[in-house]
Amino acid sequence: MTGKLEATREKMRLIDREIVDLIEIRTNLASDILSSKKEMNKPIRDEEQMQKVLDRASSLAVEKNLDVEAVRQIFEILIQMSIDKQNEYSGNMNVV
Repeated sequence: MTGKLEATREKMRLIDREIVDLIEIRTNLASDILSSKKEMNKPIRDEEQMQKVLDRASSLAVEKNLDVEAVRQIFEILIQMSIDKQNEYSGNMNVV
């Protein structure tokens, strides 16, 4: 029984690593996003786009039969990480 548990935990560790790798990739896109926003004269915080991302995440959660609120919270964190990174790149530290 312990072997099966450890094997399953190892699968979860690998998935956790993949999730963190994807978060890194997503967060690193902040530089490209910031450049495009500057060209378009858009602010870093884009409420309309944030809502689109949250709606998309919610729809995917429903499709996958996941807790919609939990998935939204995860994406709110991801969005904030992107905003923070864009602020860092632009030199706007401590901007909410």
